[in-house]
Amino acid sequence: MADPSDVKTLVQSTAEIEPVRAFEFWRDSISALSGVDIHRTKKVRSFAADRFVANATHSVLLHTKSDPVDATRLAHHVRRDDVDVVTIAVFLRGDGYFEQGNRGARMDPGDISIVDTSRPFQAGGYEAYEEMRLRVSRSVFRTHVGEPDAFAGRIIRSGPHSALFANYLQTYAGLVGQMSDDEARIATEGALHLLRSFVDTSEGIVSTEALRSLAMVHIARSLHDPDFGPDAMCKSLCVSRTRLYAAFADGEGVAATIRDARLDRAREYLSDPALATESIAIIMIRCGFTDPSLFSRAFRRRFGMSARDVRPR
Repeated sequence: MADPSDVKTLVQSTAEIEPVRAFEFWRDSISALSGVDIHRTKKVRSFAADRFVANATHSVLLHTKSDPVDATRLAHHVRRDDVDVVTIAVFLRGDGYFEQGNRGARMDPGDISIVDTSRPFQAGGYEAYEEMRLRVSRSVFRTHVGEPDAFAGRIIRSGPHSALFANYLQTYAGLVGQMSDDEARIATEGALHLLRSFVDTSEGIVSTEALRSLAMVHIARSLHDPDFGPDAMCKSLCVSRTRLYAAFADGEGVAATIRDARLDRAREYLSDPALATESIAIIMIRCGFTDPSLFSRAFRRRFGMSARDVRPR
């Protein structure tokens, strides 16, 4: 009979924490242990998150439900903790993003990302989200899937196989507390073999669709910066202007996409009751606008009303 004590499980939660202190608790005591910095893009008082963790000898499984946060692992995190594992993450609910190097994309439910923790990366949710992560050593990943360097930053889009993989991890999470360490190792290897059966090993040139998706991630993360524009995006994505503009050729263009994203973010903030005490001028600046007249004209042109008209009554 399996010894339940072989695999250590625990639940981390903000449920018992005062709402106004919940985010600080999650940031300082939970996320700090994961070797990442987290922050929120919205200024709201409440925050809620919980995470199931199963620690086995050969792997760690995490099932997280959280209000939106941005998580960043930088070079100093890598140097400090020297963690060298590969993480396979499955988005189950919500809308978010993932980026490592010049790879990444906006994440939708069912999408899978592959993360090399020996390199910096950024990820987060634009809204409340749910995800599962399976962490294994570099050597285990290499044995059962392939060379980590070839997969780091990869996105596998939602489909029948990714749904099967997500269901596998959820079933594993429900049973792991009853498993011995050897049984958990076999289950983990089964998950990796399943991943290997459908992941695309070809690298090739980043497609136009993938480049546009990654560019949209950069836009969403940089809307507060008034200097962020096409040139800055080319530099951060390490692509030419020709390639970047080709990725937006079927729309109004790169600059117009950035402007509209700024306006959409401004409308979101202006209509949020939690931000009712923020002035229009402050929200305008937080969305990267510096000229009130230009902001007012662009806002009315896009939405057919003034910024003041969308504020909660």
